[in-house]
Amino acid sequence: MLWRDLRVWQVYGANTDVGKTIVSTILCRALQRRAPNNGVLYFKPVSTGPQDEADDRHISKFAPGVLSKCLTQFSEPVSPHLAAQRDSATPDSIQDGKIIAKIRRELSKQAGAGTRYALLETAGGVLSPGPSGTVQADLYRPLRLPTLLVGDSKLGGIGTTLSAFESLHVRGYDVDSVVLLNEPKWGNFGYLRDHLAKRDVRVISLPTPPPRVDDPSEDEEALRRFYDECAGSAEVDAFLESLNKKHFQRISALTSMPSEAEDIVWHPFRQHGISHNIVAIDSAHGDNFEAYNQAADPVVASAAEDSGAGIQPAVTTKSSTSLITPLFDASASWWTQGFGHGNPELALAAAHAAGRYGHVMFAHSVHEPALNLCYNILKTLANPRLARVFFTDNGSTAMEVAIKMALRASSVRYGWHKDDDGPPVEVLGLKGSYHGDTIGAMNASEPSVFNKNVDWYKPQGVWFDPPQVLMHKADGGSRYPNPS
Repeated sequence: MLWRDLRVWQVYGANTDVGKTIVSTILCRALQRRAPNNGVLYFKPVSTGPQDEADDRHISKFAPGVLSKCLTQFSEPVSPHLAAQRDSATPDSIQDGKIIAKIRRELSKQAGAGTRYALLETAGGVLSPGPSGTVQADLYRPLRLPTLLVGDSKLGGIGTTLSAFESLHVRGYDVDSVVLLNEPKWGNFGYLRDHLAKRDVRVISLPTPPPRVDDPSEDEEALRRFYDECAGSAEVDAFLESLNKKHFQRISALTSMPSEAEDIVWHPFRQHGISHNIVAIDSAHGDNFEAYNQAADPVVASAAEDSGAGIQPAVTTKSSTSLITPLFDASASWWTQGFGHGNPELALAAAHAAGRYGHVMFAHSVHEPALNLCYNILKTLANPRLARVFFTDNGSTAMEVAIKMALRASSVRYGWHKDDDGPPVEVLGLKGSYHGDTIGAMNASEPSVFNKNVDWYKPQGVWFDPPQVLMHKADGGSRYPNPS
């Protein structure tokens, strides 16, 4: 979800009890200075524990004027998946899809109402379970909101923070910044600042809250002064400036991609002399791409109205509709995406393979995943004639390899030679077939728009009409289709 005017950040913690709500309160107070008059939203999708200790109430007390909301509050201060079980929670408050849908509706509503900033704070750590048991990094992944990671400033917190960062990074999140409460004794800030600088992730350190005092009113007043001082500091102001800059850089990169691609990319299967609307993809998840929606962009719409281009969405659409919209991947990305985009199990498996091997030249080598894949393929096919597996790069070269294997096998079997008079063998294929972009694969298809204009194209084959299903006595004699 992305808007020009509403800036949203998701606040994750490297662990529980690292100060997420303290950081959120400081940021809410600081953002209030930039957007008074109900311009800031604090949103807690899931919270556990007594109502009077809830994080949204802490925000209401120490950042008055901030719109503070909690989607679901469970009564026991335990992990959300246990709290949901013990409260016998309804499916409406447990199911991942319904939680995400409610968050989308709330953020869209706030965007339409003119809210300028929103913080969405999670519960516990990055991989803590949500109400359904799905870890939070996966639960909230469909939103892919820019993320602020509150690191662990205690002893051992460097490893905890880096593990949390990598868990978010491998799932496709953009971690804009890491925030630590200052504990100079352990040196976490300096190490994390230097380590994450190469990933363009800013690390900042904020003061720790004052120690508790026995008198409740004095304790509250000390905490209020602490929030005032932090929110008004030059460092926090510079931090917010950097977040705003990243927000607009992201929008600029996304909205300019179509025109930039028009200039420097030759897209396949496209007539480049004809103007096209190139789709800019921000990310992908499940069965959908997440694409830039020009019709929802008030800047594009305003320019179009001025030029008479006819893109005139309603005023409410301009402000409340995200610049990113789901786009169903009906082509399955030209191959089968059976597990969907952004699948965390596949992402972790790929990351593990990249970390373990990188790339292995396969000419005279083997490694365990490849060998296991061979056994699985042969076992699944269960064809006694197939005893070996040959790996190649893509569909086109797979066709090339298959044809070469078939030609060699028929040469040995039938005793023909390539230098014999006349064509010793023909390739049989179906009319309208397409096998890929390499010239050998093109030659194995009948002339078509995909290959006949290629200068080296030389069709070599015999092509038959594909099988058809026809209606027999369709005027009423038979109710069922029969093969021809």
